Amino acid sequence: MTGNLIKGFITATILIFAVFYFLKNTRIVSTPDIDTPVEANNSTLLTGIVRSSETMDSIFDKHNLNKSELSEIYLSAKDAYDLSRISVGSVYSFELDKQNSIQSMRYGINELSFLNVVRDSSGFSAQKVDIQLKKRIGSLYITIRDNLIYSMPGTHSEYHRLALDLSDIYSWDIDFFTDIRNGDSVKIIVEELWAGEVFRGYGNILASEFINDGKLYSAYRFEHDGYSDYYDSDGKSLRKTLLKSPLRFSYISSRFSNRRFHPVLRTYRPHLGVDYAAPYGTPVSASGSGKVIFAAYKGQNGKMVRIRHSGGYETYYGHLSKIPKKIRKGVKVSQGDIIGYVGSTGLSTGPHLDYRVKRNGKFINPLKMKLPRNKSIPGSKMAEFDKTVFSLGSRLSLLTRPVIANSAKNKTSS
Repeated sequence: MTGNLIKGFITATILIFAVFYFLKNTRIVSTPDIDTPVEANNSTLLTGIVRSSETMDSIFDKHNLNKSELSEIYLSAKDAYDLSRISVGSVYSFELDKQNSIQSMRYGINELSFLNVVRDSSGFSAQKVDIQLKKRIGSLYITIRDNLIYSMPGTHSEYHRLALDLSDIYSWDIDFFTDIRNGDSVKIIVEELWAGEVFRGYGNILASEFINDGKLYSAYRFEHDGYSDYYDSDGKSLRKTLLKSPLRFSYISSRFSNRRFHPVLRTYRPHLGVDYAAPYGTPVSASGSGKVIFAAYKGQNGKMVRIRHSGGYETYYGHLSKIPKKIRKGVKVSQGDIIGYVGSTGLSTGPHLDYRVKRNGKFINPLKMKLPRNKSIPGSKMAEFDKTVFSLGSRLSLLTRPVIANSAKNKTSS
């Protein structure tokens, strides 16, 4: 293969990465015209994007390719990928000789793999090739305005996911509905995933420092004994018995009170929980591991789930729109499992979650409860952990100013 043709295939491969990255996060209005063949000595490189209603058969017709070769390619690729299932927006390329015969073909299966077909002595052979992503260490410094998602330095879905990952890490200490303040800040050291020079997304958050209402919360990712989790700078686990909130990014419509005016009954009565207003169908997570002791319709509470946890705790989730079939009495659930979806069943004026916590038989305010932490890092691993804290902490200390949104957007759109 000539040098120019090799360069052409490299360009086509990078184009596959870039187009998949673009199409993953962008609604397709029109697709770029890349169907113009590129000639290099005795070969031609033809690239294109699958259009609406196109099949591999119609693509061969469009480019006047030999249909008998299509049959051979179908057969050679059947164990690697079914070419009758090509998707709109996927990128393909053909290397053609002077007689317009296919010498090789590539088809982008998804963001992380492609089908590679080459002509050999027996016809064609095909294999699915996984795209190898390289990890780089990146950093972000963000000042909070209104909420965490809106404060991220861009609107790309990877920033959205990064915000949710942060909320998971700090979900035992920070309630992202009630505790966030304008002027809070967060520093992040995070894995960046790259395919060549194309940014593909974020990996694990390695370390972060969140200043919330003047208090510093640190988190360091550390793996030991085959288990990865987040710990503060002293090696104490960030995990607690219960999450501070079973929902992500909403707002509180009613707080814990011994005398609240009920909007439906028009009378004062105790409200022994917290109402989280959220869109209908928002997933609700188990705030702690335990056993389901009730999962059904219960009068004014509508569809409700109750979970018994260790330490004398019980949690209540009311007014759900739906309870998954697998969530039933006697089933064990883990912290973070989806146990229902926000609704307005029972006595309710709109979609919300009525979340209640009982400790030793008495309802307590979920927003003020203090919970024990999980196990700290064992003493035998502390020296290794201290090295991690020193290394990542040094990187965090170098972050002195917020990220500028435009520079971040430019990086992620390559």
